[in-house]
Amino acid sequence: MNILIKFKDLLFESLKDNKKLIIGLYVFFIVCFIGAWIFSADAITASLSGIQNASSSAPTLNNPLSATDILITNEWGGILTYVGSIFFGIFAIVSLGYNGVNLGMFGQLFSQYVPNGGLRYIVYLIPHGIFEITATVLHSVAGILLFLFIWRFIKAMISKDVHGASEAFNQNKKVLIQSVVIMIFSAVLLVIAAPIEAYFSVPFSEFLVGA
Repeated sequence: MNILIKFKDLLFESLKDNKKLIIGLYVFFIVCFIGAWIFSADAITASLSGIQNASSSAPTLNNPLSATDILITNEWGGILTYVGSIFFGIFAIVSLGYNGVNLGMFGQLFSQYVPNGGLRYIVYLIPHGIFEITATVLHSVAGILLFLFIWRFIKAMISKDVHGASEAFNQNKKVLIQSVVIMIFSAVLLVIAAPIEAYFSVPFSEFLVGA
């Protein structure tokens, strides 16, 4: 119990200390999502015009993957984002932008292809997206913090004011701890999101908007 309380305190502190970064990356994701939805319209229209039998090729929101498959895929993507971000945090930004653009283009596809498709897609995303998209943003935050720790550690190591790796580590360990705490929290969010996406999001969208 003490461990959970300690983790909760560290999590709240980490989220508070990095609030601006979290908000900034969330805004970046939303801009990519909306931009891709809007500006991919012509390209998707052109692609759809070449389909001979649209009724048999229509996209579906039904997900053949199990909750376990979804969880493994998402967790693996988060780990890659986290580790890849050691290279100046670039992978964190690229990965987040890619996810935003990809989801936005799917929204445009459904809006053109399926009756009430755009609305159905948004309603479908909401239940699990609250957790999954937040986890995606936090993966990038954790990755950037990991890069900042490495960068500041190296700078401290070569500084004349710091004596040895131990002192350099102690000066910057807070950033590393916050990076790990946020990464763990992201993993928990994905555990919550996976069964919702696999078993609830589609029936929920069909119930509200129609099949």
